[in-house]
Amino acid sequence: MFLEHRMRAFQGSFHANPDYALWYGWSEMRRDLTEIEEMAAELRRLQEATGAGMRE
Repeated sequence: MFLEHRMRAFQGSFHANPDYALWYGWSEMRRDLTEIEEMAAELRRLQEATGAGMRE
């Protein structure tokens, strides 16, 4: 995910193609980051609800 989209953002910038860098690089990276953050929040909610991983 990160390497592929980072490379597209870099290539688009290097070749002076801001549209490619934005749509296929930066935007894709931001979309993936949002998905990862949502998954992390869901896992935290599940952990809190079940009490998993909590030790006294």
